[in-house]
Amino acid sequence: MEINNKKLIIGFGLVFLLGVAFSIVNGEYTDSTNEQLPLIVYAISFLSVIVGAFLVIMFQAKINKIQLERVLKILHREERVIVKILLDNNNSIEQNKLVVLSGFNKVQTFRITRKLEERGVIEKKHLGNTNLIILKI
Repeated sequence: MEINNKKLIIGFGLVFLLGVAFSIVNGEYTDSTNEQLPLIVYAISFLSVIVGAFLVIMFQAKINKIQLERVLKILHREERVIVKILLDNNNSIEQNKLVVLSGFNKVQTFRITRKLEERGVIEKKHLGNTNLIILKI
């Protein structure tokens, strides 16, 4: 799962605002009762933030999976094979290994990867006598 910098800044900002809100509530509570908020209130709020973050991560992973399935549906059969192999190999693989795993010959693999690269689905990096194919989506 990719973490977007904008989302990360928003998340930190919201956690900061939560801290400010607790400070204000603690100040009001202290003024009215001459005691600080009970520790259990802080524990419950911390647990709530952790559970909320966990839920966001779970739903984001599910959304990413659904989007990936949609992308795979619009690809040709040969392109789907290549993308699935890349997914199974941590989003990157050497082109000569891709030829072996896909069952396509070198020319077919070259043409398929060239089309995917033109559309921005993959990226090729020269790696000695072969290329490293990296999935960009």
